Amino acid sequence: MLGSIPLIPLHILILLPVAAGAVGFFLPRRWYQLMMLVVNIGLVLLAARIFAHVRWGAEIIELVAGWSEVIAIKLVADRFSAPMILLTTVFVLGTFVFSTRAIYMDKIFIFLFMLLESSILGIFLSGDIFNIYVMIELGMLIIAILMMYKKEKQAVYDAMLYLMMNFIGMAFMLLGIGYIYRITGVLDLAVMETRLGMLDDPRTVVVPYALIMTAVALKAALLPLFGWLPRAHGAASAPAIVSAVLSGVQVKVGVYLLVRLGIVFSPVIEARLFFLGIGFLTSVAGFLLAIAQKDIKLILAYHTVSQVGLIVMGLNLGTEVAFWGGMYHIINHAMFKGLLFLTAGIIIEEYGTRAYNEIGGVLRRMPVIGLATLAGVLGITGAPLFNGSISKYFIQQGLQGNLGEIGLYIINFGTILSFVKYSTILFGKPTIAENPVRDPFVALVSAVFGLACLAGGVFGGPTVALVFGPEYAATGALSLEKIFTFVLTLAVGVLAYKYIVQRIGGFLLSVRVFKFSFNHVTAFMTTFFVLLLAYTYVTV
Repeated sequence: MLGSIPLIPLHILILLPVAAGAVGFFLPRRWYQLMMLVVNIGLVLLAARIFAHVRWGAEIIELVAGWSEVIAIKLVADRFSAPMILLTTVFVLGTFVFSTRAIYMDKIFIFLFMLLESSILGIFLSGDIFNIYVMIELGMLIIAILMMYKKEKQAVYDAMLYLMMNFIGMAFMLLGIGYIYRITGVLDLAVMETRLGMLDDPRTVVVPYALIMTAVALKAALLPLFGWLPRAHGAASAPAIVSAVLSGVQVKVGVYLLVRLGIVFSPVIEARLFFLGIGFLTSVAGFLLAIAQKDIKLILAYHTVSQVGLIVMGLNLGTEVAFWGGMYHIINHAMFKGLLFLTAGIIIEEYGTRAYNEIGGVLRRMPVIGLATLAGVLGITGAPLFNGSISKYFIQQGLQGNLGEIGLYIINFGTILSFVKYSTILFGKPTIAENPVRDPFVALVSAVFGLACLAGGVFGGPTVALVFGPEYAATGALSLEKIFTFVLTLAVGVLAYKYIVQRIGGFLLSVRVFKFSFNHVTAFMTTFFVLLLAYTYVTV
């Protein structure tokens, strides 16, 4: 079937959402929404065709307008970018269907949502570092508008703070791009990698590397640069699908660029151990802050930080199985965290509160939403048979016999403890008596995402082989030892929640009320830059 779909130029995939959104904007809302649904289905098919060509054929390189490689706008679909564009289109299609009947789905929102998809696809496909910068800036502006779409005071404040934080980060990146261009004379990533390998003194690129990677670390929400993420992903006025896309796909842009730009600079700079340590600390800080929250969207937002830290650990462990485990966790995180944000939005609408201790009986009140939420919880905690267990197992394989394996157990325990707390919303009697609103589109997408979390675990090994190529046995993830370890950790997590977390409310409140200010983030950004600069200068 995919073979019958034409292999389109890559720039069409980026421009189609914007062009269709602009052309159809003058249609009636209902027809416009239907048109965009058809466009999203088409994008999935086109992305699948590109993925199939790359996976079983060769990478696709497009030099826009036929200019030479050094100066042309270059687009690349390879084994790293092709899965990401397929993930993006599938995820956006799912969230679009989810919000079919949502009141906020007016024509302006739909156009902005499509524009955001276009910017994300542009980042994944760009083979030119300046175009990556432009696409990041575009996406940043769209996200800020979507954050304050309901025009609430707090949302406007959070969006402006988000913009200011990211403007500083992008200033770092732009300065670094200018510096590296002066050294290499090119912006094309492949040519840049070649020319960097020809340098006599690798230390000449330490400063631009630190500048660029500081901005990338900000986009990936690594410690201590994640202060913007809870404001964006947990924004009170942001629609559920915005939070879902930001956590499921957009934050992966930073992680993807860590990999892509790490390869570009690999001939002269190796910072794997630095990012391995930062990944671990990010993961621990994320789940600790998640445990302190009462707002269910903020619990999920801080756990995005934690899971990104785990992904970065896997990508920097130095073994192939851990690397591909980290890549697979990118996909898994999109599924279970996107699902959790979508269902959280519905739960908040139904219960009229974001506080987890004021919500109860979701499984009884809304069975499909409750079961889908449970599937997401089982996925993120790495329960046997669910997708998170496979990617975590592969990451752990890269830590066997290493003290770092203890760190993974700590992260797993923190994740389980956080979601023992979150899962209390599922059980007990419903805290409201009114009949819930039934939306078949919400139920359908929630069920599909929940089944995807299960399928990604049951067929984890074959899925990694299908998507990325390497074949690894995943049967160990279902061993009696793994099942016993999960059950034991879950039991300890339940006891820790009951006898520790519930009894330190005052301390958790003091953590909860703290918010990262603009001054904090700029200070942290400078600190991160200096640390990375010092590390690379010493190790090069």
